[in-house]
Amino acid sequence: MIKLLIADDEALVCIGLQSMLEWDRYNIQIVGVAHNGAQEEQMIDALSPDIVITDIKMPVKTGLQVAEAVRQKRGRLPLFIILTSYEEFEYARSAVEVQAVDYLVKLELTPEILTASILKSIAILEDYKKIETGSDGSPYRSDLQPHREKFFIRLLNNLFENKNQYLLQLKDLGLTLDRPAYLICTCRILGPTSVPPRGEKLVALCTSTVQMAKETLASATDDECHVLSLDLRNFAVILSVPGTDPQEWMPKTGKLLGQMATVSHNYFNVTVIGSIGFAVKDPFHLRDSFLSARRAMPEAVQKQSFVFCSPDDTTEDHPLFDFSGSRQEIRRAFEEMDTQALYAIISRMIDDFDSRPGYLVPAMDAACNVLYMATSLLTDGENMVEQIFNDKPEGYRTIYQQHTMEGIIQWLERFRDGCCELLPSRRQSYKEQLVKSVQAYIRRNLDSKLSLNQVADVFSFSPNYLSHLFSKTAGINFVDYVTETKIAAAKEMMLRGEGRIYEISQRLGYESAFYFSKVFKKVAGMSPREYMQQESGSSEGGGL
Repeated sequence: MIKLLIADDEALVCIGLQSMLEWDRYNIQIVGVAHNGAQEEQMIDALSPDIVITDIKMPVKTGLQVAEAVRQKRGRLPLFIILTSYEEFEYARSAVEVQAVDYLVKLELTPEILTASILKSIAILEDYKKIETGSDGSPYRSDLQPHREKFFIRLLNNLFENKNQYLLQLKDLGLTLDRPAYLICTCRILGPTSVPPRGEKLVALCTSTVQMAKETLASATDDECHVLSLDLRNFAVILSVPGTDPQEWMPKTGKLLGQMATVSHNYFNVTVIGSIGFAVKDPFHLRDSFLSARRAMPEAVQKQSFVFCSPDDTTEDHPLFDFSGSRQEIRRAFEEMDTQALYAIISRMIDDFDSRPGYLVPAMDAACNVLYMATSLLTDGENMVEQIFNDKPEGYRTIYQQHTMEGIIQWLERFRDGCCELLPSRRQSYKEQLVKSVQAYIRRNLDSKLSLNQVADVFSFSPNYLSHLFSKTAGINFVDYVTETKIAAAKEMMLRGEGRIYEISQRLGYESAFYFSKVFKKVAGMSPREYMQQESGSSEGGGL
């Protein structure tokens, strides 16, 4: 059943909403009633409703504040129906960030108006269900968290080609990163000696410790916080701070991480240590904080505690291997599944590092870049790389355990040989899966313009390559697919009575109803008005 949550601080309003409709008729179950904003947000996290009917004015948090917070955490669902007063109506309508399905004035609320809003919500839910279900019936991107972690891994490894690509993926994943500054702490899990150095017990211990770190940090601070695994023994914490001056955040950050380590020790008898990098204003440059934290890790290991990087530590003091040229070559090799080029590029990198034993950190960075280019650019790339290192308890993440140039080179050699062995047999299936992912993204974002350049940036491909791949694999060019998909969606909206023509054109990202009608006629052979008249069998149609 569809799950509904009601939130209003007036008990009579809650009772009225519960009794206004026969909810069973719409396959809806009321799973909870909240009486303030904080309680509403907690119940959304606990109950995962599909639809929330919420008042704006409530104690602790307003309904709009809750909706905005939930959008950032959970993405498109739940859908929100906002209850307003006359005075609040225009304010609520202007708060487009929460992407509410409807704004209903309390004093005008009738069963008919509520029914119309609920039916609109149900139709949207059905659209999402179609979009988020693959051809095999499996859910598509129902949980954004793995994709967000992958986004941060790409960010820390400098894998975005430009800032626009970074911003597009940021938006697609429902992330904002709008605090004054951010920093990274790299953490390491040590002990206990009772757990074997490999195997299921170690996996369970480290996974539980990272999860405990997430929960402890989330409950202990109001600041933005993201935790992501690097390997079984290492994880990174991204924290928002009030500014780049260490005096503004060092005491609080040290205390916060110390509390997290204490809780982890009390629960799992492990010791968590770490190194904290300097703060950056622009989260696009979080890699700089990451590198400074990694350089401080040897001191943290020595002291068995948390340490801050030196205030004088900057990336300019530690020149890195110039990976920019190789990145473009490797990108082309992965895009074209060119195993000969891939073998030659990685072999050249190995030779460079073999002759420079002092370039340990640059070599590690280059290996991590190659790794995450594979997992990011190749559909199902992570599974392929796991297969290459399937005899290792920590899989491909063993790269983080390498402390010598010899170890990094051996890892790169195995990665190179494994990729070149597996890629040829997967060449066609990879291309088909990629195009399916692009098509699903288009269906998920029909309210956007969806230019070739934008979508190519989201998937980290060049526009020319994506255009060629899409046409060859899908049998239709990219622009025509977007247009036909939007017009098909428009027809469904018209049949369901989801608005007038100009409203539907706006929902599908068209700049004007006139241009939408022109495109519609070109694709369907008739105008939107004629289509609606034909389908209804009536002389009455939707108007502009």
